[in-house]
Amino acid sequence: MGVEHKRELHPLFETLGLIYVMKDFAVVKADLLKSLEKMEIDGENFYKKNLSYLEGYVSEFEKRYVSCPGEEFFFGGNEEFFLFLCAMVMEYPQLEEKLGELTDEEILKLAEAFLAEEGDHIPAGLDTVEKRVEMIQSTEYSEDTKWRLLMLMNEPLEKFGALFEIYRKNLPAFEYTKEVNRGGLEPLFADAASEIPPVMEKLITGLAKEEITVWLTAVFPLIGWLSSKAAFQGILLNKLYLYKRSREEAREILPGMLKVLGDKSKFEILCSLKERGKYNLEIAEELKLTPATASHHMGILLCNHFVTVEKRDGKVYYQFNQEAFGEMIRLLEEIFL
Repeated sequence: MGVEHKRELHPLFETLGLIYVMKDFAVVKADLLKSLEKMEIDGENFYKKNLSYLEGYVSEFEKRYVSCPGEEFFFGGNEEFFLFLCAMVMEYPQLEEKLGELTDEEILKLAEAFLAEEGDHIPAGLDTVEKRVEMIQSTEYSEDTKWRLLMLMNEPLEKFGALFEIYRKNLPAFEYTKEVNRGGLEPLFADAASEIPPVMEKLITGLAKEEITVWLTAVFPLIGWLSSKAAFQGILLNKLYLYKRSREEAREILPGMLKVLGDKSKFEILCSLKERGKYNLEIAEELKLTPATASHHMGILLCNHFVTVEKRDGKVYYQFNQEAFGEMIRLLEEIFL
């Protein structure tokens, strides 16, 4: 099984995703914050620092968005059903490419095969309403999703035709939005991991049966989502993992660093080095310490990266490490602000 990385947005998935998010942005944002809180991440802080682009991204799309009849059926606040539609379209690209050549019966066979992959003990056959109801009821989808699936199966050609019409009419809105937001998106694309996160890799290894294409998505920035032929990696998914790991490491590291700063002698040494670099005996004389005591303090400060050393004129000079303090302040902000 091979994995192809497309470090770009999938036009169909992104366009439909923008419509879905645009329809009820407040709910989508609330769900994002909840998911972050479940991971013990300060949702508001992470959103402010990393996700604020999303509002502009969606609002620009809304400026060019074209409303279509029946769109509430597809984008009515049911993420489960929306992702089902996306997964089926990714699984069977002929639905988009050759829809005009397909019959209701042929689409139902595709749907039957797709649903059969969803779990064990699902009865076969979608050729009658009774069989459709039986098959859909045997799934673990929500009742609202089951109802939408039944409506889809009763008029598959018409429903998929309407979905692709919505996509075609709004593809220009997506292209416009991508161009307008290029300046903000390109740094996020550059920072997105070139390799898929370990969690997604396990999913792909366990579920994918053939070569799979991994796309980036900006409209669902924290998603790690997979069908058997395509996977979607949120452009902030890697940053989320790094942020979480950084916070966990910070909780381990910071108490020791703060303890060092709580010692008056070490604190005074750092204040002195802030003025300029100094060698050990100079520090000892200035702070009225023995050279051995000053050396002991410097060893601890070095271990905690508060100072660096530079050899000059045969003497070892200690320098105040401003970068370490900047990193400590950043970690404190992530935890407490």
